[in-house]
Amino acid sequence: MNYLYYNDTKSFLNEYNQDFPDKLAKVYRDLYRTDPGKYLYNSWKGSLSYLYNIIQELENKGIVLEYIIPAGAERADAIFMGNSESPSITIIEMKGWKSMEAIDDYFVNADNKKEINPEYQVLNYEGKIRYGIEGIDNFNITSMVILYNITHKNARGNRLYYKDEKGKIIDELKNNLGAGFDSESLSKFLNGKYRQNKSLFAAIRLHYAHIRSGAMKSLASEGYGLFSEQLEPYIEIIEDLSNGKSGNYIVHGGPGSGKTLIAMNLLLRSTAMEKQSVLSYRNNRMVESLRKMLDSTSPGLSTLIKYYSTGRPGNPGVADEGFPAHYDIAIFDEAQRMTVNNIIHGGEVADISVFFYDDSQILGKKEEGTRDNFIKYLENAHEINLKGLYRNGNDYGEFVNNLLDGKPWKYPEYYGLKSFPTIQDLLTSLRNKSDAGNKTALVASFTEAKGDLKNTDSPDNVRIGYPLPSGFDLYKNSGITIKWLMDPKKEYAPFWVGGQSNMLEKCASVYGSQGFEADYIGLIWGRDLVWRNGKWALGDDCKDFEIKKLFRAGKEGDTKAYAKSIELLINRYRILMTRGIHGTYIFCEDEETSRHIEKCCNP
Repeated sequence: MNYLYYNDTKSFLNEYNQDFPDKLAKVYRDLYRTDPGKYLYNSWKGSLSYLYNIIQELENKGIVLEYIIPAGAERADAIFMGNSESPSITIIEMKGWKSMEAIDDYFVNADNKKEINPEYQVLNYEGKIRYGIEGIDNFNITSMVILYNITHKNARGNRLYYKDEKGKIIDELKNNLGAGFDSESLSKFLNGKYRQNKSLFAAIRLHYAHIRSGAMKSLASEGYGLFSEQLEPYIEIIEDLSNGKSGNYIVHGGPGSGKTLIAMNLLLRSTAMEKQSVLSYRNNRMVESLRKMLDSTSPGLSTLIKYYSTGRPGNPGVADEGFPAHYDIAIFDEAQRMTVNNIIHGGEVADISVFFYDDSQILGKKEEGTRDNFIKYLENAHEINLKGLYRNGNDYGEFVNNLLDGKPWKYPEYYGLKSFPTIQDLLTSLRNKSDAGNKTALVASFTEAKGDLKNTDSPDNVRIGYPLPSGFDLYKNSGITIKWLMDPKKEYAPFWVGGQSNMLEKCASVYGSQGFEADYIGLIWGRDLVWRNGKWALGDDCKDFEIKKLFRAGKEGDTKAYAKSIELLINRYRILMTRGIHGTYIFCEDEETSRHIEKCCNP
């Protein structure tokens, strides 16, 4: 459920009384399994009392209270729906502050506290609703902020309305919502599935001129604004950069928490400020894809993207010893893959260094980007923890963690999670999603074939098919041949950014999928991590160059190697299971594992 209350306004007027907030509180407790708290409860009392008087002057409309914004945890206070020439909604943010002064586009001083600018807030909500819900392309969407305890001032924003402007608010709502109300449109809106239908890359291309001049709000209008927990560290870092301060930030966030979105916002804003800036990765696939995207936006812009480690002393990365430049700000994404030396040099290469990391995505023994190491080796490290999982939701993230940790799990009803008995069934379902306009992609465990970058026709590049280098004959007589995605410079940008993934002719390993996403992911669960006797165990095959020696030692009786292999394989499947925005379709190559996953995915 993505709201606390919905109905038509006529019914709301009949239901409303002084105890109405108790009704919202009950739904809140059922949904969040916690109490709303005194502050939120009292805010409902004040805002609903004001809205009640507004609604009395309107024809019957649809109303939604506390609507959960797509791909996030924030809620819009109220949404009205009408029907002018097409279905129309107005998003309303209610603020009960006694005073408010704008600081900038992102923050205000409200009741002597720094708060998110409500105009940015509703613009962000508007963009995320417009570009984040499938099936509402013809909806007219507007937004407003009502400061119901502050009287009108001369200075005003485009969306601000004050306590004494009820007449203007009513006129604006009548104009936006038109005559009539269609209950089916309201149901369509509330039941619409989340779908980010404009990519971040496309939004950057479209608005680059505005972004370059510092107008980052243009990304919010396209559904790529920052939520409050993302916006606060972004503003803090930009303010430090503007004021000439130095320091180190370490930003932890799980899969889909928005780390890359914040990193890209920091890069574009700092560049617009004419600061010496760099965004760096270890992942060559991500580097090449971002470089192609930025060059297609503005030739030469790709120079802002670099490797933080190359393994080549003669050509060091940004966080390698001997790197020849010093930056105003250096941004390191996927910093969990750093070595201790990378951490040390990364903290010295810029006045401000920002490290985005998730130690639950560490893939090998040489990757040392943990919280303990960042704290130990960085001077005056400032910690930030991102709690939200915006790609596929906190409930699904919790499900994945519990599944992989062998703990009791709760099935995430809203997420498209399915297990399939055959590879053919999985591919058919993905093609159906692709035909319906979704972006799909295949990812697979690093088993059966080791890959061969030098020879694209090598049998070592066949991951699904027959024969396989491992001798595994599950796909014999299937007529299916799916190869590894191999060349970072030629294949990855067309696959993940250009839409070639929809062809379902190639699949990405964990190294080729980290940092990327699609609407629906098809996951080939291999024979490396299998379910045996009620727990995860090492299977029969592992071709992963990072851990195959460790895997072999574990299979031969080394208990420490066994435990470490399980830990690193679980991290791999956590990444693979969180690439899908709307759904993850799974086919297991091991029968017993398939039965376990089937039970988890189809309760």
